[in-house]
Amino acid sequence: MRENEEQTYTCSECGAVVNEENLHTFDEHVLCDECLERLTVTCDNCGRRIWRTDAACDRYTTLCSHCYEYHYTSCEHCGRLIECDSANYDEDDDFPYCDECYREIQESAIKPYNYKPEPIFYGSGDLFYGIELEIDKGGERNDYAETILNIANKDNNYLYAKHDGSIDDGFEFVSHPMTLEYHTNTMNWSDVMEMALSLGYRSHQTYTCGLHIHVNRNAFGKDYDTQEDAISRIVHFVEMHWNELLKFSRRTEA
Repeated sequence: MRENEEQTYTCSECGAVVNEENLHTFDEHVLCDECLERLTVTCDNCGRRIWRTDAACDRYTTLCSHCYEYHYTSCEHCGRLIECDSANYDEDDDFPYCDECYREIQESAIKPYNYKPEPIFYGSGDLFYGIELEIDKGGERNDYAETILNIANKDNNYLYAKHDGSIDDGFEFVSHPMTLEYHTNTMNWSDVMEMALSLGYRSHQTYTCGLHIHVNRNAFGKDYDTQEDAISRIVHFVEMHWNELLKFSRRTEA
């Protein structure tokens, strides 16, 4: 090299020739100014520079994996990064929420899809049924959901409402577990359905809705092996009689 001739380097990412003043060495890579800016970021918590592809980030915060794992979490509802000490938790689930989403959930009649409160069992016996009823065509409206819930829960906390991504313009109701006798003689399903219909909701007359019935596992036997045997026989029955059950359900394959 001639005296006074400036030494140059080649960016290992884009191939640009850069002088020492514009040279950056990162993670054994030689980077120009543009590639450093484009490919790397700085952790807002500890200040360490990391590859952009390794960062946990949202619109407000950029973190290295260590800081995210030990000091931060993500809001279950909106995905925003929040400090662990600042996360809010609903009493009915273990998911973290930011302040804004937590307030929205507390005030909203329609809860997120993953909302699952502690079950309340109604009636006496060994066999309990939980109902999921999807309703559509009336809007995913909190005021309508609250109106229906006020009727359903006037005596006890029987139903709650949840978002359902498979429904075009509605939501789903979920019941706490009840015996068949309690569902038919105590739970005021007819009043609930009448109000839903009056607000423009439909269920059977749509292609988006379903009625799902859950049953407690111990209804199939007193021990695990007995329960597994009963469940296997039910699965076999469904597989063997799929076409007949499909017709009975008045649903399609889709």
